[in-house]
Amino acid sequence: MADFNPKKLQVFVSSTFTDLQLERQAAVEAILAAGHIPAGMELFAAGDESQMEVIKQWIDESDIYLLILGGRYGTVEGTSGKSYIHLEYEYALSVQKPLFACVITDAAVERRVKSDGTAVIERENPQKLKAFRAEVLSRVSKFWDDPKDIKIIVTEKLSHLARRPELRGWVRPSEQQQSTCASRRNYSLKQGKFGAAESAKH
Repeated sequence: MADFNPKKLQVFVSSTFTDLQLERQAAVEAILAAGHIPAGMELFAAGDESQMEVIKQWIDESDIYLLILGGRYGTVEGTSGKSYIHLEYEYALSVQKPLFACVITDAAVERRVKSDGTAVIERENPQKLKAFRAEVLSRVSKFWDDPKDIKIIVTEKLSHLARRPELRGWVRPSEQQQSTCASRRNYSLKQGKFGAAESAKH
């Protein structure tokens, strides 16, 4: 299908990794299908103190922040005592980055434990996960039960966010040229009207 969306938004995808690979893939596929650009931190090792600075740069350069929250809190950063996904979320809020979250349902967590064991749930910091989950649910968020839900949520939210004029994203060169030509035409028309008005005065 042809992509008629001239504005490509970069979407930073945040989540724990090993337990949510299918869900991240679903989000990336939905982002690409909508004609936008996914970004994430898969290549960075958890626990690297310089990681957070790089993540902040990626979030700054992205147009939208997406959190996929599952049953785990994630690797905790030593200084703050918060997980990296928690710090990423707070940073996106602090810079007023447009964001939304996909949050796993309790039923989905129970099914995953039955099929995959306790590795998919938070055992070290359950209270921190509970508090973070409550914080996320107090803002723009929707529940997901399986990866198909994430695709639907991401598609719907991006369709809405792409209409926001302040989100410039990546604009195709042809669109930039058209915009420049339109600006020049408007300038010429204004100059013509101004010149006619000046002539009339004299």
